[in-house]
Amino acid sequence: MNIRFAADDDIPAVVRFNQRLRTGGRREQITLRLRLPGEERYRPAGFPVYRRMMIAEDGREVRAAVLLYHSNIFIRGKKQDFCWLDMPISEGIVDRRYSLAIVQLVSAVSRYESFMMSTGAGPEDKDSFRLLTKLGWRHHAVPFFFYPIKVTKVLLGLSYFKKHAELRYGALLGAYSGLGAGLSGLLALRRRIAPCLSRYEYSMEKVFDDWADRIFEDCLPDYGVVMRSDATTLNILHPPDNPGLTRLRVRRKGAKSDAGRNGGQDAGWILVANKQMKNNHHFGDLKVGTLVDGFGAAADAPALVAAGINHLVETGADIIVANFSHAAWVEACRRSGMFDGPDSYYHFVSPGGSPLFEDSCPQREIHMTRGHSNGLWGLV
Repeated sequence: MNIRFAADDDIPAVVRFNQRLRTGGRREQITLRLRLPGEERYRPAGFPVYRRMMIAEDGREVRAAVLLYHSNIFIRGKKQDFCWLDMPISEGIVDRRYSLAIVQLVSAVSRYESFMMSTGAGPEDKDSFRLLTKLGWRHHAVPFFFYPIKVTKVLLGLSYFKKHAELRYGALLGAYSGLGAGLSGLLALRRRIAPCLSRYEYSMEKVFDDWADRIFEDCLPDYGVVMRSDATTLNILHPPDNPGLTRLRVRRKGAKSDAGRNGGQDAGWILVANKQMKNNHHFGDLKVGTLVDGFGAAADAPALVAAGINHLVETGADIIVANFSHAAWVEACRRSGMFDGPDSYYHFVSPGGSPLFEDSCPQREIHMTRGHSNGLWGLV
């Protein structure tokens, strides 16, 4: 196998690679977008946040591919380079002749960058999960939370319930007995009387700007580990021309407008998405709101989560979902009325990613969200 970075003229071969996977009965597909969503428009020359595709090809066709999203991570305030490993896919899942292509590819990637992370590789019977585990990557499930706004509709609409007989009958009972409507009313009442937003206000922003830089700089000490989240990075990942995303800037009411943590009025921000599903294998035809990402002082996390929930309720979501790992954000989700759900979204760290997931750096100190790496596939 020849291992190299892909160029634009490799796209036709990647298209054929995807077609062979479909012909073999698999749904996995590698994206045809070699760059991050806002990279061409919002990335300054030399900025360390960008994406490249690495492929394994045999002189005729692409046999395996992976995306490498380059970024920075801050561990105890110290900046380090690393790569997200996204969507490792091999033709070996449909043709055993190419089973070793992905092993060769990931081995080459490890030589290129020893500190790597990946997300979304679950459940445990998934090919990528088995591959990364076999290569010695450490992993933890990122806590999942959900908030059913229209409970009866959720009980009847979730595909997950329909696939399991006991859950299906329980959901039908809850929907038609009035329990769903009752729970919806209780959750609505809780939102109206909850104190989380009483001292805060929020506004929609078209773009991440200087205010996001100040929030990142001021609040960085609150977290043991955090991904680079300045304005330039956020606009590369979540560009303003993406209509599926909404940026909510949260401020403290009556605070001074001076820059800096002690006098600044900004508490933080939260990024949300709202998508109407159609025959989705998890959510059926529900309208799903997602708390995509957020950052701010750890003490203000409940207000940031509450702002995201309130906005998604107002824009018609049927259910809201989120994944957060940091202890402050986990507690914020629970305080905002979200329920703990089954964990199926994983955070992986390569052997070179010390000290993450070691005793000195547990998951509760790592700020991991659904918006990091490839966690938004299908939700935006």
